[in-house]
Amino acid sequence: MKKADQITGIIVLIFSGFIIEESWRMPQQSATFGPGVGFLPFWLGVLMAILSILLIVTAWRRQAAPTKKAILPGRQALIAIVLVLAGLAVYILLLELFGFLVDTMLFTAFLLSVVMRERWKMTLVIASLTSIGLYVIFQKLLDVNLPKNMFGF
Repeated sequence: MKKADQITGIIVLIFSGFIIEESWRMPQQSATFGPGVGFLPFWLGVLMAILSILLIVTAWRRQAAPTKKAILPGRQALIAIVLVLAGLAVYILLLELFGFLVDTMLFTAFLLSVVMRERWKMTLVIASLTSIGLYVIFQKLLDVNLPKNMFGF
């Protein structure tokens, strides 16, 4: 894991340098008032660079763990991966039939109950709140039309 963190830190540092360089070419201030289009990408690139340097330094200071890990996940993890992929496929197939909100509630309930093995009461509460939250955010606050079923919801 130590070597993987070091390699990842170096790759992200190079990428953040590219972001900083490209955003530096954009206007940093707008013509009228406030920051320009290059302001946010520049500072996000700086933040990425700082975090990648921290990752490299902490990985360099950490002791390498002499553990042998399997390349592939175990049986339980593979079953969970297959279940999530199958659930996504069914989610996509049923999107037009049930609409976004109902389909998302069913998919969330499937993930929580079958994959994560949560209690049904908690599953229903979280799945319902997820759909209600998405409805409020997208439909009411942002005025974005979500895919509906033949009944209009």
